[in-house]
Amino acid sequence: MTDGKDRAAATKGDDGDAANKRYGLRLRKFIDIVVEDPFSAMLFRGAIADISPTGMRAMVDQYLPVGSKYTITMKRSPFLRMRGQVRWIRPSANETFQIGVQFIEVAPEDAKRLSTFIEIEQQRLTSG
Repeated sequence: MTDGKDRAAATKGDDGDAANKRYGLRLRKFIDIVVEDPFSAMLFRGAIADISPTGMRAMVDQYLPVGSKYTITMKRSPFLRMRGQVRWIRPSANETFQIGVQFIEVAPEDAKRLSTFIEIEQQRLTSG
């Protein structure tokens, strides 16, 4: 699910409700993730397509209902573990789904690490 392409881009949030649109810089960075359903103890694989301090767009191979909450673990740097709520879902290619996730439980130190990671990656991508 990763293709090695990383780039910074300013994009609008993907939520269809205009009141919930988020505007801001989102880092396009493919990071493998594990999505855990705490109620069923099921684990799903996925990949982050872009990420911001408040949420992410990810590709997953399971249908995850809007409103459902999951624990998301990044499998490489910055190796964060956060709770998120699915805000939207769209079918994608090869029986996969794109999901928009809003972070709902992030420890303050993890929020700082995520913001620092995004800033460093954006500087790296725009300087070269």
